[in-house]
Amino acid sequence: MRSKWLRRKKGDRLILFCNGWGMDETPFIPLKCHGWDLLMFHDYQDMSVEEDLSALLKQYRETVLLSWSMGVWVGQQLLYPLRQRLSAALAINGTISPVDDHFGIPGDVFRATLEAFDEKQRLRFYNQMCGKRVLTKKFLLHQPRRSVESQRGELEFLLEQTTPEPRERSIYDTVFVADRDYIMPTDNQLRFWGEERVRLLRGSHFLFYAYSSWDEMLAAAYDVQC
Repeated sequence: MRSKWLRRKKGDRLILFCNGWGMDETPFIPLKCHGWDLLMFHDYQDMSVEEDLSALLKQYRETVLLSWSMGVWVGQQLLYPLRQRLSAALAINGTISPVDDHFGIPGDVFRATLEAFDEKQRLRFYNQMCGKRVLTKKFLLHQPRRSVESQRGELEFLLEQTTPEPRERSIYDTVFVADRDYIMPTDNQLRFWGEERVRLLRGSHFLFYAYSSWDEMLAAAYDVQC
């Protein structure tokens, strides 16, 4: 996988962001980040990490994991051994059983997406991911600068590597679930997480443009002022 610093001022608070499948930093350009350093992981075609996460987390007073979509499973794999060092962990529209007929994306849907994936299917995916036309338009202005081939390779890796994990093993303390998620079906997410940790929000799979900053998103998750 790849890592990229979206903000590095060497403060004392860090967001680790496990991005969704097929993404890079481009869709997140509209989001500001004020009080945090921000390290993004993406392009999951292997599970090797360039950063020494254990050493990195020791440099920060506070570390929050924020994971989206397939990145929820990736974050679980990366940070489970270091879970005691996390201040908080937020999952957005994803589960730790991401390819699952009852708790994630149904297996047949995932495999059909992989088999048919091309430029046309990619645009269809972005439309389903965003839902509303105005949101899709904004996303397409900031769509990932990824080739179809690299996205397909990532999809193949995730299909081969993801294994279901029980909710009881989850490192996430808070979960955002969109009420109109047509990628990771809303009902499947709710079935997996139950009610304890979930905040059901109006929106689609891509919730990020509902916020002006990463700070605002975390404030909404943990009821604090940004």
